[in-house]
Amino acid sequence: MFDTQLPVEKAILVGVQLPDTPDWEVNYSLDELASLADTAGIRSLGRCSQNRHHPDPATYIGRGKVEEVQALVEAHQADVVIFDPELSPAQISNLEKRLNVRVMDRGDVILMIFAERAQTREAKLQVDLARMKYFLPRLKRQWTHLERQVGGVGVRAGMGEKQIEVDRRLIRKKIERYEADLKEIEKQRKLRKNKRRETFSLALIGYTNVGKSTLFNRLTQADVLVENRLFATLDSTVRKIEIGAHEFVLTDTVGFIRKLPHHLVASFRSTLEEACDADVLLHVVDVTSPVLGEQMAAVNEVLKQLEIEDKPIVYVLNKADLLPQNEELHVWKHIPPEAPCVSVSAHTGENMDLLKELILETFSEQFREAIFVLPLSQSGFVAQLYTIATILEEEYLEGNRVKLRCRAPAKDLERFRKSWKAVADAGEEQLLSS
Repeated sequence: MFDTQLPVEKAILVGVQLPDTPDWEVNYSLDELASLADTAGIRSLGRCSQNRHHPDPATYIGRGKVEEVQALVEAHQADVVIFDPELSPAQISNLEKRLNVRVMDRGDVILMIFAERAQTREAKLQVDLARMKYFLPRLKRQWTHLERQVGGVGVRAGMGEKQIEVDRRLIRKKIERYEADLKEIEKQRKLRKNKRRETFSLALIGYTNVGKSTLFNRLTQADVLVENRLFATLDSTVRKIEIGAHEFVLTDTVGFIRKLPHHLVASFRSTLEEACDADVLLHVVDVTSPVLGEQMAAVNEVLKQLEIEDKPIVYVLNKADLLPQNEELHVWKHIPPEAPCVSVSAHTGENMDLLKELILETFSEQFREAIFVLPLSQSGFVAQLYTIATILEEEYLEGNRVKLRCRAPAKDLERFRKSWKAVADAGEEQLLSS
């Protein structure tokens, strides 16, 4: 495992505005980077940015801007320079040579935070897996000092290169082992899910630090960690809740963020599987955020990567108690037309009853229960039903048939009905009330 001790360091932040970047985004993104750095235990003392038509292949920013950054480093006695855009290994190496301090990018900082916040074995494995995949192509710069050290003392040149290959092999083996361990953990989770498959499931999703954990505590009367910091929640937390006469499983998931490195999405996919498997997603939005639309777009992009953007979504507009009334229209214009939506305050409990009513309405509209009796010889249709629906009850009948009571989105059930033309007795399958 990697060392997760985080030293307190002083940093200079660097942003870049490319032609397709709005003017407001550079400063906002640097503000967010400063918050990320603070969460990781790094104090930002200065910042600068540059407009460029395209990144410099060697250093991302131009030579003059590198000199400006160097002056800031010396003036503030900074220990590290953090770039908001993702840097290549070569760019990091070149910048470190010119600036004489450690150079990081946003992905480095997020990995540091994840390493500190991981609590369960699964989350720690995911963090280490992501870090190994991130640092594997960056090993070269770690060993250039060895080449310089051995060059003049009679030791064979190329020693650093050989050590790099040894390290790469070791890391690749660790990656394989960690991936195997995570697959085993995923199997165990699926077994647990099968035990609670008769219960409707909800997943809280949203940008980091929008109040998901506070809302989770409000709905479940639990005591999950709540902090005004980015990525306060990393491990998924699952609780059962009752709304009216119905029981639900509610999951609090890791927050999303703009410019989240793709390898992190991949490494944490199993954690996000809780959202993938949920019947309905509760997209929590911070209505006080000046970049609410951009944060929602970042969440939608991750949902697209996970291929779950078409799931039923209830929009929960949180922190409504802090929003002036004349700004409500600005918030609502970002919500898809006719999407279920409610304004709440997880902090005060305002409109929690309305949220619960909306959850029940959404399930009533979106899901149906049905019973199908299928011949086992039609294995393709049986498999299809298992794919689109949650099987609530399975009973094998005489005549080599199986009776399946299932729950699925109404549109999927209707599509299945239309495709199923080989039912001997149409009376043997019927739609039950939800």
